Amino acid sequence: MAKETRGKPVTDERTEVKAPAAQDQVPEMMGTEFILRFYRLLKGASLYDRNNANIDRLVQEALQTINPFVQSQEQLFLKIVRDNFFFNNVRIPVKADRYSIFKIFSQEMARRMIGEVEFSQEMSPAALKDFIFLLSKLDEGNESNYLYVNRQLDSRGIHGVTVGKLDYLRDEDFLIDSERQKRQSKHIYFKTVNLVREVSEGIRTQKLINIRKAKHLMQNAVNSIMQDESALLGLTNIKNYDDYTFNHCVNVAIYAIALGQRIGIPKKQLSHLGMAGLFHDVGKVSIPKEVLNKTDKLSPQEWAMIRAHPVVGAEMVIRLKEWGELSARLIDASFEHHLKYDLSGYPKLARKRNITLFGKIIAIADFYDALVRPRIYRQYPYVSEKILGLMLDRAGRDFDPALVKVFINMIGIFPLGTLVLLNTNEIGIVVQTQEDPEVIDRPKICLLQYSDGEYRKGKSVDLREMDPATRSFKRSIVRTLDPNEYNIHVAEFLI
Repeated sequence: MAKETRGKPVTDERTEVKAPAAQDQVPEMMGTEFILRFYRLLKGASLYDRNNANIDRLVQEALQTINPFVQSQEQLFLKIVRDNFFFNNVRIPVKADRYSIFKIFSQEMARRMIGEVEFSQEMSPAALKDFIFLLSKLDEGNESNYLYVNRQLDSRGIHGVTVGKLDYLRDEDFLIDSERQKRQSKHIYFKTVNLVREVSEGIRTQKLINIRKAKHLMQNAVNSIMQDESALLGLTNIKNYDDYTFNHCVNVAIYAIALGQRIGIPKKQLSHLGMAGLFHDVGKVSIPKEVLNKTDKLSPQEWAMIRAHPVVGAEMVIRLKEWGELSARLIDASFEHHLKYDLSGYPKLARKRNITLFGKIIAIADFYDALVRPRIYRQYPYVSEKILGLMLDRAGRDFDPALVKVFINMIGIFPLGTLVLLNTNEIGIVVQTQEDPEVIDRPKICLLQYSDGEYRKGKSVDLREMDPATRSFKRSIVRTLDPNEYNIHVAEFLI
């Protein structure tokens, strides 16, 4: 329960947050350190027994943050509101290199329905160990967990630490069922594909276009990605030759929003980023389909037509008043997404310019999705690991190197939809990547069963799962496989 010593109550993300004053810098830095160490301890409690030397080490590391801070400040109070962290009422900014750890820690606490942790006096190693094992063993989704923990602490004579329940903010469905999330994401995805088709046709025929509907869908996409990034990212594996352009635009918007969230772009701007991704290729509506889908080598005239689409798209946006405040964003996205980081791409510039952040993000999303999916003129797409390797090689020339690193961390070593061979001689498809960088090579896998000449969905396994007897991982990835060689359409196993 909240105490008066905690100061003013923390509100949700709509509260205006001012830049921290000088005296707030200590809570900000210590808060980050506490979250990292507390997260590692909580994770350790799920992997090791309480007498393991690793647990003792992690307990000592956590105490090195907790006790000095409590001694100097009289309390250490962490509150989690959605994915926002407040440390002694100072909001902790989440930097890109820490995003994954903060995100998974938030999810772990949310599963236990714990939203507050307070230390009001120094802790002994034994007391902290008791507390962390209480937390690690809690039932998922039990709203009374905080009462149980506080009662257990009191009965064991452990004072100076309490927990509070997770705040529910009903204006968005927080912690919704994963299957419901998948259904919602599919609805958003296919509705958006149809919308891009409608808008493109409206632009081509100079009819009135429904921008308000597009904005609403992008707001829904932002909400969906903030709740469960993998649900929408999984849908980008859909491969459709006929609707390639429309699917591609939606995929670019999804990748862009997910990447933007990871680098801390505010929620409203994420919606604008999604819109910019959605219509970055608007200039292609003027190119005949036979040119876009041509399987032979393009003629110089056809290639000139392709290279002109960024400028044509920017001019289209300028002419259409319906875009309103989004015009500048859409112009940048259309004009810049093929310029390249070093400006060596197209269109050729009369003078140098700084590429906008939106332009840099969409260039990365556009490149990745264009290569990871088949085209009429390229039946077999590149495997994801090869594309990520190309992006790393071209970082600093074609792409912003810092954004490439964040994107690769987001996609993962084994991205959603990757077909893999396990050391158990089983094959499966990656259906969920791990946020924790320490186990990024241990995603969740849907095993495939072969019968009657085709592969069917089997059980799902988590590659973090360990054998209690040997304390080694039950399964590990040996190598990736090309789904084309097995005639496997991975999207069918993700949606």
